[in-house]
Amino acid sequence: MDIRSRCNAFPLEKHAIIRPMPGDQPEKPVERALVLLIRGLAWLPLPLLYVVADTLFLLLYYVVRLERTLTRDNLQRAFPDLPEQNLKRIAAKSYRNALHVLFETIHAQRISEAGLRSRVKFDNPELLDQLLDKHGKVLAVAAHQGNWEWLEMASSLCMSAPLATLYKPLNHPGIEKMLNETRQRFGGKMISAQRALPRLLRFTRERSIVAVLADQGPQPHEEKYWATFLNQDTAFYPGIEKLARILEMPLLFTHVTRTRRGHYRVRFELLGTPPWSMPEGELMERYIRAVEQQIIGHPEDWLWMYKRWKYNKDATETTAHQPVNR
Repeated sequence: MDIRSRCNAFPLEKHAIIRPMPGDQPEKPVERALVLLIRGLAWLPLPLLYVVADTLFLLLYYVVRLERTLTRDNLQRAFPDLPEQNLKRIAAKSYRNALHVLFETIHAQRISEAGLRSRVKFDNPELLDQLLDKHGKVLAVAAHQGNWEWLEMASSLCMSAPLATLYKPLNHPGIEKMLNETRQRFGGKMISAQRALPRLLRFTRERSIVAVLADQGPQPHEEKYWATFLNQDTAFYPGIEKLARILEMPLLFTHVTRTRRGHYRVRFELLGTPPWSMPEGELMERYIRAVEQQIIGHPEDWLWMYKRWKYNKDATETTAHQPVNR
């Protein structure tokens, strides 16, 4: 039976789940209360959670106006030629979609295997299987587009190899523990980016998939790769290219498209395979262009309420890589 049939028909095999180590920082009372609230909300049915999300959207976007200016400013810089009315429409829709993703993530604590399979569909999983058969391991990269949490969980269910996802640790250990327990419900592993390489070297000795969300911006003091992205200089972590080269893994971009509320389609795009003869920076450019085209096609599904452009290029050139010449 091929992977499509396996994903849609077979029950999940019982995987051993590796729990994350608790954070070094003590859990604060406010954080503990928030975790209890989130766990309580997870018992509500998803349609009711959408009602809560839409109510919050009306309150936060139109009354409190939380991060509304930031959302619109980001869109204005990314799409300077779009009419103001279009920008306002995209801003409101992306804000509402972000809240839907938040409450879908809360629901992920209790979503069933069948429910997740019915809501996240893979268009071309055979491409991933072919790369695994040839190379034994794959580096799958994505962006904060659609529901990236459901993407990780559905990939753990449906793919033909174990999945490990790199994540950046939070400053809130209680929330991080809850998130990682949810992410690992269906067999996926979470590996902290702070101590990733030794664990990845062990993990990729056998047939495996490593997943990374790589569209976040590095801190000013961290190593970065600069590129023109959405009409402006933008810094990226250069780690995905380093991982692909060090671990000799094919690089696969994961497109996520929202088809309707709470339903997503996933399509894989091959960005390159080892051995790597292309100049340094080429893999980063391919990833950045894939993310950019996905956002241009569906701008309402990217996370615009995030301070993605916090600093300029001139102020942080000490640890920067330059784009390859084209």
